[in-house]
Amino acid sequence: GAKPVWLKPAALVPANPETLDGVDDVGALSHLNEPSLLRVVMARYAARSIYTRAGPVLVAINPFTKVAGLYDAATMRSYQSAAAAAAAAAERDGPALPPHLYQVAGAAYYDMAARGRSQSVVINGESGAGKTESAKIILSFFISAASAAGKGGGGGTTKVGEVLQAELDASNVLLEAFGNAKTTRNHNSSRFGKLLQLRFSPTGALTGGSISRFLLEKSRVVSPEADERSYHAPYQLASCCRARAGTPAADLAVRLGLRGAGTYRYLSAGGCLLVDGVDDAAEFEATNAALTAIYDGGGGGAAA
Repeated sequence: GAKPVWLKPAALVPANPETLDGVDDVGALSHLNEPSLLRVVMARYAARSIYTRAGPVLVAINPFTKVAGLYDAATMRSYQSAAAAAAAAAERDGPALPPHLYQVAGAAYYDMAARGRSQSVVINGESGAGKTESAKIILSFFISAASAAGKGGGGGTTKVGEVLQAELDASNVLLEAFGNAKTTRNHNSSRFGKLLQLRFSPTGALTGGSISRFLLEKSRVVSPEADERSYHAPYQLASCCRARAGTPAADLAVRLGLRGAGTYRYLSAGGCLLVDGVDDAAEFEATNAALTAIYDGGGGGAAA
């Protein structure tokens, strides 16, 4: 059975009524303290609700699995409609929507479109918290909303938005290849900071964008920790040695004199060469395609 725990009164904090367990905004708690916050987040996570509001802050817990319907097109449209109505100070039909990354993205996008003010979204958390995936989700919302704005303005900027979306997606693949690594806590951990800037027309259509990186963990190149890898790119390249003869990857391995990752001290120093669920050969093809999209304008040909 349960064992009693004896504590001094000074170590105790006020508890909230059980009716507030699982509330979607911790601002509604009668007593806001660390144990209460953790209890709410834990209750919501157990109910497969990974997002919780804390005023203007959204708390996200990585589910480490796909949650059905959480990011589908219908869900995105619901949050776009709600955010557009809120920005226009209009009434919206239906119940309030639960906390979601789409709410954060929608508030930023539609406030920018309605008031012409620049917006910032800061994504912070420990390794494995889901920062990279959260950035992708928010970016997809912006691109979708901007695409709709381009079509509403006559479609002249829709093609530009599609091209920029493709280039931003390709840039993200390259940033992950050369800046992400397998760690003991995360198979695709970003080892650098990233600043993504998007530019929009007065009508809200996407007109430009850029990605800047900073504070790259350079020590990982020469001395990854135990059971960790250096950055993905060299392992992807080394996988060409295992490609079927006659394929472009196999030809590249011969041309560059490549050997398996285990023969390189920098790549084998962490004692981890392969990652469960990660196909380095397929990732190499994706990286090569991204290089082609960025530097060859999508015109084909090998970028490696």
